[in-house]
Amino acid sequence: MIFINPQWQGSGVTDVLKKGAETFKQYFKTGFVEIPLSDGGLDTMNNIVAYEAIIEQAKYFKKIIEEANLSTITTIGGDCAVEIMPISYLNKRLSGDLCVIYIDAHPDLNTPESSPSKAFHGMPLRTLLGEGDKQIKDLLFSFLHPQQICFVGLRDADDPEKEYIEANNITSLPSAEYYPVEQAINVKKFTNIYIHLDLDVLDREEFGFAMFPTGNGLPIQEVTQLIKNLKTNFKIAGICVTESIATSPDLLTPIKGILDQVGL
Repeated sequence: MIFINPQWQGSGVTDVLKKGAETFKQYFKTGFVEIPLSDGGLDTMNNIVAYEAIIEQAKYFKKIIEEANLSTITTIGGDCAVEIMPISYLNKRLSGDLCVIYIDAHPDLNTPESSPSKAFHGMPLRTLLGEGDKQIKDLLFSFLHPQQICFVGLRDADDPEKEYIEANNITSLPSAEYYPVEQAINVKKFTNIYIHLDLDVLDREEFGFAMFPTGNGLPIQEVTQLIKNLKTNFKIAGICVTESIATSPDLLTPIKGILDQVGL
């Protein structure tokens, strides 16, 4: 099942990711379920911007996932924080046999205390690893362990995030070349894969509609081929595409090869 989650509050104070999610609705046209948005404001509580809205939206998504009893989940964002429910759900369902391939320019490993921006989309992976806000953690189905993570294309991390990656020996690969990723998965001995893709990991000359683009991005074709190879060789439990600010479907044309693969 494909969920389109237009949550934007995790990115801070602009709703451009909501508009990006609306564009995905126009692109896919049918075959998806939309997650409702909260009317909560942007007040900062517990060191998290738009805290109440994020809590409410997480509860919406959790209820929908629980009632659907799914074995695979595709999520389209919205911001990266939309993934805390599908990843924690699939991890519980698979008893921890889940390797998360995190294709992203940023590690999303801040805590509310370490985050410079207090935007929750910089915290979801750390939350999934069991650290961060208690009320949000209490909503999760399960927690990950650091050995379940494999970063691809990571190149813009805050110092506390770098320290966490080093202290926990988390795998981080600079390119989307398939064989190093395959080797990392096999060494970890996981059967099931979850693919996270934040579009800011891509070469911004090829796709310029990610919310926080960074330099030295990955070629679209390389990322497309990585996803194809992972789908061919592993069981894909979930996939997510996040952080698009494209305002019309034609602007998504450069990533058509990726979007054509999101159905599971």
